[in-house]
Amino acid sequence: MKLHPPTVSHKTHFENVAAALKADSTVVFCDTSVLFWLFGLGAEARAEFLKWIRDELKMRFRVPVWAAHELHKHMVESPARLLPLHSEIKSVQAKIKELKRLVSLAADNRRRQGFLDRREYIAKLDRSAEEFIKQCKAAGQTATWHDLATEIVPFVNERVLSSNIFPLQWAEAEYGTRVSGRVPPGFKDKNKPENRFGDLIFWQEIVTHCSNEPSFTSAILLTDDNKPDWVFRPETVLDDGGNPHRNIGSDGYETFLAPPLLTHEIGTVSKISELFIVNTAMLAVTLERFGGYQIPALFAAVQPVIPPSGTASASAGGREPETSEGGDDTAAPAAEVVEALGSTSAIEQERALNELQQGLSTYSSDELQNLGRSVSQATRTELQNASNVIYRLDFLAEDLPDEQRNALYFGILKDLYFDQAGQPRPLPLDGDVEAIFYVLGKFNVSDALERFERLITGHQDQYLRLPSPNADKIRLSFMLGPEKRSGPRELEQIVADRRQIVEEVPIGSPDALTKIFPSGRATLDEIVTAIARRYSVPLDWLISDQPGQTQINWDDTKGFVDL
Repeated sequence: MKLHPPTVSHKTHFENVAAALKADSTVVFCDTSVLFWLFGLGAEARAEFLKWIRDELKMRFRVPVWAAHELHKHMVESPARLLPLHSEIKSVQAKIKELKRLVSLAADNRRRQGFLDRREYIAKLDRSAEEFIKQCKAAGQTATWHDLATEIVPFVNERVLSSNIFPLQWAEAEYGTRVSGRVPPGFKDKNKPENRFGDLIFWQEIVTHCSNEPSFTSAILLTDDNKPDWVFRPETVLDDGGNPHRNIGSDGYETFLAPPLLTHEIGTVSKISELFIVNTAMLAVTLERFGGYQIPALFAAVQPVIPPSGTASASAGGREPETSEGGDDTAAPAAEVVEALGSTSAIEQERALNELQQGLSTYSSDELQNLGRSVSQATRTELQNASNVIYRLDFLAEDLPDEQRNALYFGILKDLYFDQAGQPRPLPLDGDVEAIFYVLGKFNVSDALERFERLITGHQDQYLRLPSPNADKIRLSFMLGPEKRSGPRELEQIVADRRQIVEEVPIGSPDALTKIFPSGRATLDEIVTAIARRYSVPLDWLISDQPGQTQINWDDTKGFVDL
């Protein structure tokens, strides 16, 4: 048996995993946690994951019988667990309610910054909590577990092993021996009231399958069950520059290894000389950075933290990066950051965002304008951290001189509203319009807005609303047919600030309401959301004059006006 060193190279380990994934001599197994994870993924991310398996792994990706059995058990007994977002929202609602109760008990009537008194303070908490839950519910996971199972179950059935796991009497005796010796896997489950032996049965399936398939020399277990009885977590890892870091996901260095005893056990009965244990975040990093496989939607869904290259960590005993007097000389040149933000690699984009934030104060106004445009462009690759940069401009740019802060914001505005030739777009791009409007109330960007207004002069009517700190919200008037005893009311027209935004369009036009809502009906809340998306304005800038749950329908030729 070979022991792991106390410190491993983050890069080398991920390169080894990537090489193993590409090798025909590697078999990949997944456990129940990954099957559950598939149900929780959005449609685009799930499609990318399944396509990667079908294209690259084919039948080298296998599902042990025990994992399929546990999935089936939950489909029958507790299908709600397959959609954890819904149950988690309910749980958070209950926790928020209790937290508000405790805050109300503790709060006195003294003035707080930004609030007149205790009453306004508590009311603001209520509104914030309601908005948070509303945004969580807007994630878009509307499919039922049954609909998802229709897609996922055939995939599982194609790849499930044919292991004979019976009889099961051996499991209890062997499990007891392993628990007393703290032999992985599963010894942490000793106090579970049921299914204590599940991990052991699952593991023995993997061992048996590998022993029966001598062509496999490497094995990978894909799992989000990262307890100590399944994985070995080194204390520190080395970055690309050989500097030590804490081995934690929040720093971008999460690295798991297979416990030495598991590698030894499987190697005694098979040709397997390498065993890797990989969670879904590690998989996304491996595919994007080292595997040359583009998974933008999956990477956006998993959102692993990407560390800067070669930066030492003082908390792990590494040396601090050297800087000269007067500033940080290690900031990447703006041109390099701009180029990396335009990369097709999410890894390179993430690193560029990190470089941008670290070196923000070192860039000139012209450089910051170009960087602002590039950050805005990065949001359209579903890079969440690019959106976060825009939303956090008030914190990131608070120490910048006004000129540089306005240059950064103007660059973001210019990317959304103007093409490469400097001409106004008919609509802003589908970037972070919400964030653009959000920043307006956070700090002074009046210079950027004045430049923007001069450039957009003569084209204002193309937009329902342009960014402005003092702009009124958009009032929507819905003209509906008479109420019916049964069935929804007929939509006749929608007026936004005295402008009609519904017209006759060709059937099948992308602006046709029936194209947007194939069912032919929707609530007013859903129509308002579609208006925000179609005309690139923040949803909370739209105010409807009708109850949001009112059901409406329309004839097939009604659609949105091209302003």
